[in-house]
Amino acid sequence: MKFTIMSGDLADAVGWVTHALPKRATSPVLLGILLQAGEVGEWEGVEFSALDYETSRKTSVELDSPIDPGRILLPGRLLAEVAKVLPKNELVDIAADDREAVIRCGKLKYGIPLMPVEDFPSLPTVPAAIGSVSTKMFADAVAQAASAAGKDDTLPQLTGVRFEIGDGLIDLAATDRYRMTWRTLQWEPALDAPADVKALIPAKTLADVARGLPANTSVEICLDDGLAAFVSGDRCTTIRLLDPQFPDFRAHFEKVKDANITAEFDADALAKVVKRVALMAERSTPVRLSFTQAGVLVEAGGGENGRGSEQADASVKGDDITIAFDPARLLPALATFTGTVQLRMTKPASPAVLQRDGDDTYKHLVMPIRLS
Repeated sequence: MKFTIMSGDLADAVGWVTHALPKRATSPVLLGILLQAGEVGEWEGVEFSALDYETSRKTSVELDSPIDPGRILLPGRLLAEVAKVLPKNELVDIAADDREAVIRCGKLKYGIPLMPVEDFPSLPTVPAAIGSVSTKMFADAVAQAASAAGKDDTLPQLTGVRFEIGDGLIDLAATDRYRMTWRTLQWEPALDAPADVKALIPAKTLADVARGLPANTSVEICLDDGLAAFVSGDRCTTIRLLDPQFPDFRAHFEKVKDANITAEFDADALAKVVKRVALMAERSTPVRLSFTQAGVLVEAGGGENGRGSEQADASVKGDDITIAFDPARLLPALATFTGTVQLRMTKPASPAVLQRDGDDTYKHLVMPIRLS
């Protein structure tokens, strides 16, 4: 196998597929990146791929220079490190025999031993596309929805983002039991798309995919009973689905639909106040937010370890209320908003919801901590 590629194209392709390499491989061969040179779709180039059974990534680069076709497997992380240090905007020659791949760029030369390519498993078959959406809209929606996903692998159904698709909309939801998100996204369904689709996709992997999508284009969403795939340009990622069991998120938000107390404030400004005051909150103790017509007083501590307080701007409609939150839950929720946001409340011990005035496309529910 032999081909020539620009150093930037090599670094981008290898860097992107490296995200599919497992941290703990069940087989050493899964730590490799597969390079296939020759015909790629309707043109000639080189295809890069990696997988760990739970997820796979594949991308390709079209090449104008002559190619000697072939298929090799190289140590993934070593290849990524090499690609990162190659001189920018230079041609890179890659040639492989039966033992090693030689990478040349200017006066720089590397020899990398080959891994057994015959042991590398086949990539999953990509399901049929059921629709598409702008990559920016998708990335923004996933970032907001996935922010409430749990990280406890012993409760896998809480580590995913719930997809419910129908009527030209995608509903995305996630929860860690203390917070819950609900994001609605418009999309373009395929003509033969199923009328109703539900899936639970691992949040961490999904968020990583969404962040890496190319700008100013669209992403195709592909789903079947056990696999999701996201295809954008020459990049394709597959993700193994979780067990579809998930709480009824609509019912939880319905319970706080008729909030009788609304506080409006700048999300970033309040987050900075909470961070400063929370320095005096002992571990697992809350910050207290007292909303009145004068604004919001944020307080923490009060015992032997000290106390802190700061007044912040807020416009309040309804009765005065003091409500307490774990700052480790409130701050990530506030971070998913920019500018003015509303906190809708009913009682000090009942769930509260963050959302923009007049905007039902994104809601973030936060459970308060009961004050003694």
